[in-house]
Amino acid sequence: MLLVTGATGNVGQAVLAELADKPVAVRAFVRDPSRLRIAAPNIEVVRGDLADDDSLHRALDGVDAAFLASGFSPRMAELHSRFVAAAKKVGVARLVQLSGVGANSGLCCARALRWLGQVEGSTQSSGMQVTHLRPTFYMQNLLQFAPAVAEQNVIAGPFRSGKWTFVDARDVGAVGAAALLDPAHAGRTYTVTGSESISYEEVASRMSHVLGKTIRYVDITANEARGRLQAAGAAPVMIEATLELWDACASNLINVAPTRVVQEVTGREPRPFDDFLRDYRHAFV
Repeated sequence: MLLVTGATGNVGQAVLAELADKPVAVRAFVRDPSRLRIAAPNIEVVRGDLADDDSLHRALDGVDAAFLASGFSPRMAELHSRFVAAAKKVGVARLVQLSGVGANSGLCCARALRWLGQVEGSTQSSGMQVTHLRPTFYMQNLLQFAPAVAEQNVIAGPFRSGKWTFVDARDVGAVGAAALLDPAHAGRTYTVTGSESISYEEVASRMSHVLGKTIRYVDITANEARGRLQAAGAAPVMIEATLELWDACASNLINVAPTRVVQEVTGREPRPFDDFLRDYRHAFV
């Protein structure tokens, strides 16, 4: 039995999609089953929460390996630690843990990267076999700019001129599913990327080509970006964490070159950026 947590998130649902109809029993652990968009005869749905020990124990019963992911928040390490303790108690042998590029519990200037480092630390002394996934920036994160692209033909952010290595969350899910199915991936840390690094100016240019209208990138200050995030209703701690993370990448602190992980683990090339835009075109127009 394989368990997938975070199964309604971009990566978790991609893991489920890869496992659907495979000759293996799969359990999806979700807070709200109505949000689950993947269904298959081999997938069982269990309702629960990483903060609820009773639901964790129910979800983990009979599980051999688990995909561990949670929403991005200051509580990530706490929730992962609770899961690891419950998994150890019932004898789960392997974990595939979703982290992120730049994970470092000792980093001073970006709390999001500290959270990711603490998340990885929750499994390092567990005695379990763990595969860490460190994806770069998700292409799906660009959907936060979709309303402005659709209504104003603009992407605005404090991203400067640096190049960003994006990855499609569906490719990260494919790597996660492969690692769940094959114990040979235990003990590995994979930096999961797309096939290229591009600036936000190039993002706007590629959008223009695919969407058939001119999209401009407008560079704004961090304080202007803070105001936009506040207007969108983001929590103060998440606003500051986001701005620090953006600055870390714009300053080339955590940028990485494209890797061959997706191809090497899944046997197929990562999705091109333009294919992502075509697949999500409806959101941007």
